[in-house]
Amino acid sequence: MKKKKRMKIFLIVLTAILAAAGIWVGMTKFDWEKPSLQLLSDSMYVGQKISFKAEDRRSGVAEVRIDLLQQGKTVTLLAEHLPKETRRIEKTVLLQPLPQGLREGEAQLRIYARDHSWSRNSAVIERNVIIDTVPPRLSVFGAQHYINQGGTGFVAYQTSEEAPVNGVQAGDIFFPGCSTGKDIYLDYFAAPYGSPPDMPFSVIAEDRAGNRTKSAFRPVVRHKGFKKEKILITDSFLKKVIPYFVERNPSLKGTSLDIFLAVNQKERMADHQKIRELCRNTEAKPLWSGPFLRLPNSKPMASFGSVRTYWYEGRQVDQQVHLGVDLASNANSPVPAANSGRVIFAGPLGIYGNTVMIDHGCGLVSMYSHLGSIETEVKKEVKKGEFLGHTGVTGMSSGDHLHFSMLVRGVFVNPIEWWDEHWIKDNIEKKMEPLHEGAPAR
Repeated sequence: MKKKKRMKIFLIVLTAILAAAGIWVGMTKFDWEKPSLQLLSDSMYVGQKISFKAEDRRSGVAEVRIDLLQQGKTVTLLAEHLPKETRRIEKTVLLQPLPQGLREGEAQLRIYARDHSWSRNSAVIERNVIIDTVPPRLSVFGAQHYINQGGTGFVAYQTSEEAPVNGVQAGDIFFPGCSTGKDIYLDYFAAPYGSPPDMPFSVIAEDRAGNRTKSAFRPVVRHKGFKKEKILITDSFLKKVIPYFVERNPSLKGTSLDIFLAVNQKERMADHQKIRELCRNTEAKPLWSGPFLRLPNSKPMASFGSVRTYWYEGRQVDQQVHLGVDLASNANSPVPAANSGRVIFAGPLGIYGNTVMIDHGCGLVSMYSHLGSIETEVKKEVKKGEFLGHTGVTGMSSGDHLHFSMLVRGVFVNPIEWWDEHWIKDNIEKKMEPLHEGAPAR
């Protein structure tokens, strides 16, 4: 009897052990979840590299493989077995030079990943692709280009194929170009205020497969001297402007000078960031023509690029650069659109007060600030000379005037050039004439 009882207990324990072992094996050795697999490019074009990542957080990635199938032949680009601790792997396979057995053109891409579980779960990506490992050819038109420090440049170029990414690289700033058709592009760019005379320039073209061509481009940068101004900050000025900003931002605390400095520094930086973002909203073609208008019957009160040193009670408290031209006429003067375009902003804008911004296409924007009233609206298409509002005293303004700015891809440039009919003809219109003919001179 006791023997039977012991046997029964033994069988129960054995069953429990086997069940536990089964559960352990099921939990640790079997895994019904597939590895995750991602191709790191959504393009149907395969360029000089293929990048992907595979991940399996439970049993780990055991194997990865990349094949290209073309004309009935399979070319294996990568076949790799991985240790169990490999939870995530990211790989890049180079296709330059093109592996033997492959050629430019249509193919099928197959990426495979398997995990370490006994279930041998696998994931596969299969897609039809076009192999293109040849960078586009790039031709820059014009023998010599000139640009003023703080000014605007213009260049046209042609590529041997469509180049979705193209433009001028000026130092660390990229100025995207605009297509005119037939793989011909035009581009406004800038030598930003404060940039060195030897700042490098290049024209860049990247095709749909990510192949990139970079062509050296050496415009002559003319040095320009900029004025220096000493601005005296008085208590009466602070009493006039500080309430305007505190009303809009109650978090501003401290003395009037503390608030002024916070606005003149931090608010200015935030405003310029917003301006750069607004300038991205641009038409892919020029909307303007001829010289830009300036405020009628106005006198320039402050120039572009002037270095302003602010003094309070006999000590220097701040320094900023004036990135526009201040124009003064009669109080409450009507403000015309400098050229045709589309309104992309109309409202209060920090230190600039009531502001209107007009997109003239291909990243060229005009800006009208310190307005007393705004008589236009966002998305409205305006013609050169069309009424936008009245001059006023809003934002960081000590008197009724118009602060007028020009921007290229969010970079402030000297507006005086755009008022100059001869500058427009020599630097923009003459370079665009061959493009209209469809056969640019090389």
